Amino acid sequence: MDVEPDHTASRHAEAWETRIGVPESFTVAGSEAESAELPGGVAWGPLIEVLRGFLDDLAGSVPDAVLATELTRQIEQSAEALRRNQVPEAQQAFGHRVDLHGRGQVMAPAFVLTARGEDSVEGTVTFGRFFLGGHGAVHGGAVALLFDEVLGRLSDTSSRPPGRTASLTVNYRAVTPIGKLLAVRARFEEESGRKRYLVGEIWDGEILCADARALFLGLRAGQD
Repeated sequence: MDVEPDHTASRHAEAWETRIGVPESFTVAGSEAESAELPGGVAWGPLIEVLRGFLDDLAGSVPDAVLATELTRQIEQSAEALRRNQVPEAQQAFGHRVDLHGRGQVMAPAFVLTARGEDSVEGTVTFGRFFLGGHGAVHGGAVALLFDEVLGRLSDTSSRPPGRTASLTVNYRAVTPIGKLLAVRARFEEESGRKRYLVGEIWDGEILCADARALFLGLRAGQD
């Protein structure tokens, strides 16, 4: 991979806010009025929270035939309404609401920011039943997904152009438990041209559950 010596704007992709119209990751909307201007408006956050809880409840239940049939009908009705409200990717709220926990999406566990440094973040995560692998442990893929989510978002901060994951190595040190408030730490380790090396950790109290090291490549102008 080649190494570029600077961040000249003309040689790199535009920042997220210019390309998509949402603020930089790990920012918080200052008011309800500001949230209303973002995709999905003020109603999007509560909708995602209900959906996240629904997925956890569904994963932990075995509905009888009557309930399963009724849920199927209700979900299909809602899906039909959503199909009438499709928009291009750049206009969607799912995954673009960086003012909300988890970017306003349910694909990845919701990271809750508690502190931010110039090139680091700290926060918490609680993996719900939806992310269960077995025997009370979080699925290993969900752990990797959280690292890719948090490290990738941090990679794009401080006016850097958007980047893509080039590699992600995860070390599973202990069981990552379901349903517990866990600490998450992430920071830049090294940066050279387009290459950004970041590291992260997940802690259950004094127990290191997992750590990761990732390489992200900043996009050039014209790349998506």
